[in-house]
Amino acid sequence: MIKVLGSIKSIEEASIIAEYNFDIIDIKNIEDGALGYVGDKQVEAISDKLKQKNLSVTAGNQVHPNSYNMMNRVKFLNFLGIQYIKIGIFDKKKINEHKIFLEKVSSLRIKKVGVLFADQSLDINEIRNFCQLNYDGLMIDTVNKSKECTLNLLNHNLLNSFIEECHMSNKFCGISGSMTFENIEFAMSYKPDFIGYRGALCSSSDRKNLESYKCESVIKKIKYINQKMYQEAV
Repeated sequence: MIKVLGSIKSIEEASIIAEYNFDIIDIKNIEDGALGYVGDKQVEAISDKLKQKNLSVTAGNQVHPNSYNMMNRVKFLNFLGIQYIKIGIFDKKKINEHKIFLEKVSSLRIKKVGVLFADQSLDINEIRNFCQLNYDGLMIDTVNKSKECTLNLLNHNLLNSFIEECHMSNKFCGISGSMTFENIEFAMSYKPDFIGYRGALCSSSDRKNLESYKCESVIKKIKYINQKMYQEAV
């Protein structure tokens, strides 16, 4: 069945989202670009509060991950027991830097997730190239959260090919990027391993404040569609 990821920015939002059955809770600095890092203290406080949850952390907006700061960050998150770290693929020409970084951190248990961007020209050859690296999973997101959804930016064939290539490479895959409540069923029809939400969980389109009733609505709809798609109890 398809899992759901919900993004939070603070310990206050951690208290809200903890009431609902999100498969993965993603910790990010929503004021700092596509994959802003909230800081060590905030991650530690939230992970302490959400001990029984699967957590992911956005690692920051560095052009590539092969740096001293990123090495320290991934080791720190691994030490805390965070399950996933999301690493941006902002410059696809830097693929060798990703390869070197992944070799350096291969012994760490934390799962490394490479993030491609729907609004930064993406083609099937680039997807195949990154599927050859040792990322545990890949996902597609957007850099600009105020514009179009990933489902509108990429054509049907490319999205299907992304999921197929990931699965053929034994990687899990996810779709996120300005995903809405209204297109949940359409997103799930692609059968990614997970779908990520932030704006759909918030009170307004500015994505600033998580709302309980929005979290509940998204979880209920995904549960219903999963039941319909897989015809078994969730």
